[in-house]
Parts: sequence; C-alpha cells; structure tokens
Amino acid sequence: MRKSMYVLLFVLTTVLFVVIITYCRANPDKSSMVSTPAPAKSDIQPTTLKLLFPLDKPAAQEEVIRAVEAKLAKDGLPIKLEFTYIPYDQYWNKVWLIAASGEPYDIALSAFSNISDFVSKKVLAPLDAALENYGQNIVKSTPDYAFQGVTINGHIYGIPRVMPISEFQSFVQIRGDLRKKYGLPEIKTVADMDLYLETIHKNEPAITPYFYDTGRFLLREYGDVAFFAGGYLNAPVYIDPADPQLKVRNTYESDFFQNIMEKMHDWQKKGYIPYGPSDTSRYPDPEIAFNSGKVAATWSVVLKQTERIDAFKAMNPEGELENVYLHPEKPKYLFTGADNILSVFSTSQHVNESVAFINWLRSSQENYDLFTYGIKDVNYKLKDGAIDYDGIEPKHQYTPISWSWNDIRYVRFSKYISPEYSNQLRNWDKEAIVSPTLGFVPDLAPIKSEIAQLNVIITEYLPLLYDAKVDWAVTMERFRAKLKDAGMNHVMTEIQKQFDAYRATRKGDKS
Repeated sequence: MRKSMYVLLFVLTTVLFVVIITYCRANPDKSSMVSTPAPAKSDIQPTTLKLLFPLDKPAAQEEVIRAVEAKLAKDGLPIKLEFTYIPYDQYWNKVWLIAASGEPYDIALSAFSNISDFVSKKVLAPLDAALENYGQNIVKSTPDYAFQGVTINGHIYGIPRVMPISEFQSFVQIRGDLRKKYGLPEIKTVADMDLYLETIHKNEPAITPYFYDTGRFLLREYGDVAFFAGGYLNAPVYIDPADPQLKVRNTYESDFFQNIMEKMHDWQKKGYIPYGPSDTSRYPDPEIAFNSGKVAATWSVVLKQTERIDAFKAMNPEGELENVYLHPEKPKYLFTGADNILSVFSTSQHVNESVAFINWLRSSQENYDLFTYGIKDVNYKLKDGAIDYDGIEPKHQYTPISWSWNDIRYVRFSKYISPEYSNQLRNWDKEAIVSPTLGFVPDLAPIKSEIAQLNVIITEYLPLLYDAKVDWAVTMERFRAKLKDAGMNHVMTEIQKQFDAYRATRKGDKS
C-alpha cells in the first residue's frame, strides 16, 4: 500500500513538473514562475561558428573575441568564433547566395522585413528543437510577442533582439544644438520640421539640411501602418490598424505614399535634400558627414541616438543630438514583435551550437558586456554604469553591430545619454497600443515568384519616384501597371487570407 502511494506521488509530481515546464515554454515572458530554469545541455562538441554580419569589422575584435572564447570555454562551451563582414548594400543578397551554394556559415543577421522571404527560399533553419534543448535563457528572456515575430507556419526561424519595438523606425535625427541656436520649437509636426530645414538652409550654407533618409518618420504625419513582405516603402502591401476592415492594401495606391513623396519632392526643390535622399555620391560616408557637422538631419530609429552619440561627440564635443518622433500625442502602435534577428543558416551543421552560443550571450550581464562592449578598462570604461571611452585609444574602442543582439535587460547606454532619456527608452513600450497585426508574419512560399517579380519592379521604380524631376503621373501609371501584371492582386489576396486565418486563430486562443 505504501509503495503504491509513493508511486502515485511520483507520477503526480512528474506530471505537475511537465505541466509547469510546458506552460513556461508556451509563455516565455511568464517563465520566471519557475524559480530555477533547467540549465542548457552541456554536450556541445568543439566547434568553430562562422558568423556573417553587414558593415565593417570593428576595431579590437581579435582581442575581444579571444576573451570571449576563453569565457565560453570556462563556462563549458568549447566554441570559437569566426566573423565575415559584407558591405551593407551587398549583404542581403550574400545571405541568400551562401544558403544557395551551401557555404559553411552558421549565424547571420536577418530582419523582420525579410524573414518571410528567407524562409520561403529555405535560407534559414527552424530553431524550435535547439531552443528547447540549448536556449533556456533565450526562451526565458524573450517576450512571447517577440517570438511571434519570427514564427512562420508554427516554426521559429530566429532569435529577436529584445528592445523597444513600438514604432521603432518612426524617427529622424537632428542637431539639437542648431535647433536651440535659432530658437526653434521642438519638432513634433511636419510644419516644425519644415521650419528647421528652412532655417538651416538659410543660415548655415555649409551644412546640408537633410541627407541620407527616405522619410519614414513622416508616417506619423501621413499614415501609421504595418508593412508586409518587405520594409517601409519597399513593402508592396500594408495594413492600417485603424481600418475597421483590416484590409491588406497596395502601398503604391495609398495616400500616405503620395504624401510622403510630395513632401520629399518639396524639400528637394527647396534645396534641403540633394537627390536622392539615399544617394551617397555627395558624402561617401553619410554617417561621418552627419557626425562631422556637414548634415543637420539624417535617418534614425528608436535607439540610434544612443548608438551614434559617442562618435558624434568625438567630432562635436559641444553638439547635441535629438531623436525626433512626430505627434507623440497619437497612438503608439506595437505593429510587430521583432526587428533585428539572429538566425541560423539552413545549411549550418551547428544549429545547436549556434543557439547555445546566443543562449550564453543572453545569460548574464558579464557575458553580454564582454561580447557587446569588450574587456572592461581595455576597450571601454564604466562610469556610474554608463559606457565611457575617455582614455581608451581608438584602436581599442570595440563597437560591434550590437543592434543585432541587444537585450534591454543588459544594455548599457553612453555617458552622454541622460538618465531621464535612458529611462524613457527602457519604458518605451509601456504605453504602446497592440496592433491587430502584432505576431502576424506572412508565409511567402505560395507567392514567392510574384514577390520576386514585384521586388525587381519596386527596386527599379522607387528611386525614380523619389526624384522631384520625374514625371510623376506617367511614372506612377507605368509602375502600377507593371505591379498588377506581376501579380500584385494575387499577393494581396493571399496575404489577406493568411491574415484572416491568423486573426481567427488568435480569437480562438483568447476564448
């Protein structure tokens, strides 16, 4: 009898444990209910992971990565890291070519704007099993909505960074010191931006008012929407969360598209923007042009000021940066759950090791600091918890593309970022309104040929349409006709069908 009771208690305890673990995996933002998460498996074999990133190799990478590898080994992960960097304008095509050719790469940056396309082309590996067995810290620290942003047909295809995500691209960066110099108001409307650009153009002839941007921040004025099958105006379709019908619509037949283009044309004609807004012929390195004082406004995202400020201050010690976000009184939508993503190639032989490495990165402040900022007092200093490069030689200032893997729990801001502003950023999503589109990622496989054709046409015509000298009516007529012939209506129908099915599923979950 006593033996039977022990058996029964053992069975009940086992069932309860399984239920708790299953619940936490299904609700990662609630997984803290389990006080001690199961450790990642330690059966990782000695491996060299090959990582592919855009832009340039950061200074001091060798000394930092040696320290990272030593810490990995100490923590029971015999992993070494090998990096390849590709110019940004070639990067996304290179990712596809690597998967197509089977080159031995493992981890790469992907993005919400192209993850559907990459999955349809079988570029990325599903990570479900690897996350379950080797990604406990990732699962614990990643909100459910962020995982939804990388889930297609029930499978997870990447590890999203965990950062402020609502309206994260609705920004433009300006010189706050120039705004104050001329007594201009804080920029909260397009009219305010007009005044700023006009003032710079009139009073600072050596400075280009606005450069290297395509006007995404103007959506806050002309139409705040969620884009699909691409990013911003390169995305052929969108959904307006305020639309009662939640229809998938053609980006290039929208009022906001025409209004944004008209405003960009207006600024070009007035001499505020050299054509084209993203043409770098005038300044081969637009970032240096802005930081060195040759440009008064440029592109930005929610965290760009924090990433740009040290380089800017090195060239403009007395200068100030302001991240402009139009109409703060309007709804702030949480459109999608992810932006920048670390994914694993479908051809990788080290999926488990790749996830185990990222899991290590997301497991402690010490690991995060080492991989993200380098060796303390060698590559950076800490001043009241903030990053400080005073006394650090440039050749030792390690500044990788940390925007690929940011984790808000561990991120450190520059000493030039005020505590008030850093607190605002850390709480950015708290007042966000959840868009009905949150968590929806279309499966482009059924329409991949149409999407490929649309992308070719958009790539050809969009730069023309940004040009104030173009015959707008004629060019738009040709553009729309080509899009229609390439299957735009079919794309809209298919994505609408998927979105409706997604909403029906979500309603079922809530019930």
